Amino acid sequence: MSSFLRFSRMTNLVEVQSLKLNTGALMPAIALGMSAREETPEETKAYFRKALEIGYRHFDTASVYRTEPMMGEVLEDVLNSGTFKREELFITTKLSPAQTHADDVIPALRESLSNLRLEYVDLYLIHFPVRIKPGTKLSYGPLSEDAFLPLDLVGVWKALEQCVELGLTRAIGVSNFGSRLLGVITADAKIIPAVNQVEMHPGCLQPRLLDACKQMGIKVMAFSALGSPKYSTGFTSNAVIDSPILKEIAEKHGKSVGQVALRWSLDHGVCVVVKSSNPSRMAQNLNVFGWSLDEDDHTKIATMPRFRLHDGTYWINQTTSPYRSPKDLYDCWSD
Repeated sequence: MSSFLRFSRMTNLVEVQSLKLNTGALMPAIALGMSAREETPEETKAYFRKALEIGYRHFDTASVYRTEPMMGEVLEDVLNSGTFKREELFITTKLSPAQTHADDVIPALRESLSNLRLEYVDLYLIHFPVRIKPGTKLSYGPLSEDAFLPLDLVGVWKALEQCVELGLTRAIGVSNFGSRLLGVITADAKIIPAVNQVEMHPGCLQPRLLDACKQMGIKVMAFSALGSPKYSTGFTSNAVIDSPILKEIAEKHGKSVGQVALRWSLDHGVCVVVKSSNPSRMAQNLNVFGWSLDEDDHTKIATMPRFRLHDGTYWINQTTSPYRSPKDLYDCWSD
């Protein structure tokens, strides 16, 4: 990763490395996650403003996060006031699994743009490779069999390609796709996905998927990059933050465990999504450039116990779902 975007709105100059997408655009290699946990709308807006102040320029949201309207208020303010230019910001949002149908894609993106008060987003992703009934309560537990609707991923992808042609988004991609599903949509695609956002952290390196994405020219974006130590859905683990191996490496480099985990992803050419409401930690998570882990560090990290937070079992059944087992969805984490 040799390209840089320079952000100078902090007290101290911050340089955030960027990844070049297959569109030619530069995507900041660290994104701030805008999923709402227990924050009120006012807290979400304050969080967004603080992140801009600290130096974040890439923001990852989604229709199902329900934070687009709050982001839109702030975006309208900072863009109209001249505090930021639109090209200084990189906004990613995602298609709801209740709208994963060719006829719903363009209206869904237009709705997101209205909420965000933007003319275009920089990246639009299929959030999940499933289609569920509108109004279905999303959870990370098994869904009822009648929650699933027939899915045509190829048709959905062609609708995303239309979104690019209409100027509604600069790039398109997917989320939670294994290499098999990537093959399904790329077989007849006019536009290859720019990004695949998946779970990835030192306990969940997916070499087969990473290699497949590299071969296709698709950048990987990692959610749960720190193992989601404080996530409120029940999909949470301290295995990354409490890892003795990562603690030893952090001490060696004079960094935090979180910084080591993020640097590990960056060393693999992966964009990371981070989430913290602590201003000090938000700034710390940006301070992961200008140094790298050495070969010995990577060798030690490769011995860490493997685990996956999101195994996709909530999208699986033997009747109405397109998927009968996790392997239908994802590459095995041990591949």
